[in-house]
Amino acid sequence: MIDVHSHIVFDVDDGPKTLEESLDLIGESYAQGVRKIVSTSHRRKGMFETPEDKIFANFSKVKAEAEAEALYPDLTIYYGGELYYTLDIVEKLEKNLVPRMHNTQFALIEFSARTSWKEIHSGLSNVLRAGVTPIVAHIERYDALEENADRVREIINMGCYTQVNSSHVLKPKLFGDKDKVRKKRVRFFLEKNLVHMVASDMHNLGPRPPFMKDAYEIVKKNYGPKRAKNLFIENPKTLLENKYL
Repeated sequence: MIDVHSHIVFDVDDGPKTLEESLDLIGESYAQGVRKIVSTSHRRKGMFETPEDKIFANFSKVKAEAEAEALYPDLTIYYGGELYYTLDIVEKLEKNLVPRMHNTQFALIEFSARTSWKEIHSGLSNVLRAGVTPIVAHIERYDALEENADRVREIINMGCYTQVNSSHVLKPKLFGDKDKVRKKRVRFFLEKNLVHMVASDMHNLGPRPPFMKDAYEIVKKNYGPKRAKNLFIENPKTLLENKYL
């Protein structure tokens, strides 16, 4: 599998705190069947403002250690970022001050849960005009897209790609499931065929682990092996090769 949304770099955002934690998280992902991971540490003004040189330096340490491990012989880790949309993020993309996904034309773009539809539409349009194709991160988080296939379809028709989190593919628990609403939204988007990729958005081995294997099996069971292969392998592979789907 290929994971295009992950927080595996230590001491740069709300992901791992140490190199050891980074490697443990990668090890769990590998054990679940992931062989390519795109590191997408947060870039968010006023919240995650770690200097780019530190993010890249820590990423390089993680990549070197993980790829050198004899336990992970066919693992590859790529550089990217989860870019919170603000007006200045477009300028930073144009000037290559923030990373796209593995130096491709694609970039992982996120919004807040309560961002309005107008702002989401406008923001994605601005990114596209800058010559960058957005991968819209965890579309199930945005209230403006809930149960609204037309809006998601419009995003796709604009030229964007959509991603949902593996944790929200899982079946909702009967009681006390704080992610119940997001899981319901993911099911809706999958049933309407509005999802291009499932990725982990993993942060740690506590409340936010990978869940890629479980999610793959659920998609395979409910939507068939071809759909699972496309969402977890073929579609992300195509984008990593800098090709359109």
